[in-house]
Amino acid sequence: MSKVFIIDDDPIHQRIAQIMIVKHSIYDEYSSYLDAAKAIEYLEHNRDTDDLPDVILLDLNMPGLDGWDFLDKYDKLKPFFQKDIKIYIVSSSVDEKDKVRAESYSMVSGFISKPLTPQILRTTL
Repeated sequence: MSKVFIIDDDPIHQRIAQIMIVKHSIYDEYSSYLDAAKAIEYLEHNRDTDDLPDVILLDLNMPGLDGWDFLDKYDKLKPFFQKDIKIYIVSSSVDEKDKVRAESYSMVSGFISKPLTPQILRTTL
């Protein structure tokens, strides 16, 4: 069973990702978060392997806790997980500095430019 977290403050982007996931049977289950702090809160309180996602699709530019802050907080939680969670940065940013910075985080598996497509989502499995 595969599970994905979509962390993005744009409800339209989230809905498009959800529709693609369901229509193309890409993941068995998804959870969406408009606020990265809520996703961190979930991860802090649900460390059982079955409760954790296999993949996190993370937007960078969000109000409050942004994607970079999420990665810093996640890095502190990661040692408590018995599961290797793949994190993909999903951003409309075309700034090469963002890509280089994302690569500096060992837990980041890739950088995906918006918009998402079913083909791109399948590569995250």
